[in-house]
Amino acid sequence: MHAEKTGRIKPIAPVVLMVIAYLTSSGNGLAEEVDPVLMQFEEAMDERETGKIYDAIKMFENILSTHPYLNRARLELAIAYHEASLYQKAMEQFQIVLDDPETPESVRLAILAYIEQVSQDALRPHGTHYYSQYVKAGLIYNSNINVVPGVGTVIVNGREFFLPSDEIGSIGSDIVLSASHRYRRKKPVNIDGARTSFEWQSQASVSSNLYIETSDFDLNIVSADTGPAFISAGRWLGAAPLRIDYVNLGHSSLATAFSVNPYISFDLGNYRSVLIESTLLTRDYADAVNEPQNGKLLMAGAAYTSLLQKLNTGIEAGFRYRKRSADDDQFAYDGVTLYVSGYTAITDLRTVYLKANARTFNYKAPDTIIDDSNTSLIRQDDELTASIGYSRDIKSGSLDNWTINTEISYTYNKSNIDAYDYDRLLLSLDLSRYFQ
Repeated sequence: MHAEKTGRIKPIAPVVLMVIAYLTSSGNGLAEEVDPVLMQFEEAMDERETGKIYDAIKMFENILSTHPYLNRARLELAIAYHEASLYQKAMEQFQIVLDDPETPESVRLAILAYIEQVSQDALRPHGTHYYSQYVKAGLIYNSNINVVPGVGTVIVNGREFFLPSDEIGSIGSDIVLSASHRYRRKKPVNIDGARTSFEWQSQASVSSNLYIETSDFDLNIVSADTGPAFISAGRWLGAAPLRIDYVNLGHSSLATAFSVNPYISFDLGNYRSVLIESTLLTRDYADAVNEPQNGKLLMAGAAYTSLLQKLNTGIEAGFRYRKRSADDDQFAYDGVTLYVSGYTAITDLRTVYLKANARTFNYKAPDTIIDDSNTSLIRQDDELTASIGYSRDIKSGSLDNWTINTEISYTYNKSNIDAYDYDRLLLSLDLSRYFQ
């Protein structure tokens, strides 16, 4: 996700053009001043254009402290005050220019119109609430819902299952419901001299996969997260949501996870960005049989994203390092994930996307689940997943504003313990929509 491009508030443009045309041709402009003042002014303008509003304010104030009759600098200071939501200070600076008898009538009228805009902004609520909902409903085919088609015994929800030699495939439902809320504070925050918006973001969701062939592997997840976010337009954005996930497998409680997921994304310009992310998660299983898997997960990663081809194509590539602890070390592991994804809009309404990732799992103690007589073999897995998808926005008829999505995904896992070798084909077809 890219931060908004930094720019002046829209109503400023006609005022600035008129005022600058006047000031640069008059004795109140900077053209007749010595070069150091002009250089300070240009530096202040550059700081403001790159989002460092508070640094620009200090520079404009410094210029006016020694050159109080430079009305162009005063007007630019007023605009910077407005962008920083310092409305009273902005109107005071505009009023000084209005009181100057040398200010032409046409410029006075433009400033008065802008002051009206400032007054309206000052009367707006201290913050804005944004609400949205997301719905996805469709069908999924999973060629391997039992996950591990080897020979041996595994425990699911406290019950023992003998792993068959054949994979169990099934059609099922794929449903996701979510609701989101954002509160954006009107007055920005000063972070490193830059205008930074503060938000509080929250979301709750329910996802469900229910299979026809067997309900033992039906999966239901209820999630909720909330936390602060900071957005410095054209520079960076970051957030630190707290999250809870409740997992239900086979219609029985499986586990509850709590996590904090801070991340920051730096805007490199030209629709490029670098993401740095992390997760600290603790997982508690619901029954005594699975309690040995209780533990923590630490994840740290980075990614690069870019938009190409007139913004119709995007790519992302990154990595994640994962370290999981467990009460029983045979469930503890570390590993690396490498991933790449991309999309291209083939028309205004149709998009094709590709995703691929490779994950490694290096466990910490000998495996005793498949063969409890084996006391020396430590499990090591390599997993590859690739998928291709297609989406089409619908802009007419009874499904107006819905999107149809279809995806094919294939996963292959190779383990040094044969029972953990598996592959899986996932096919999905669904309709989705955002409501705002």
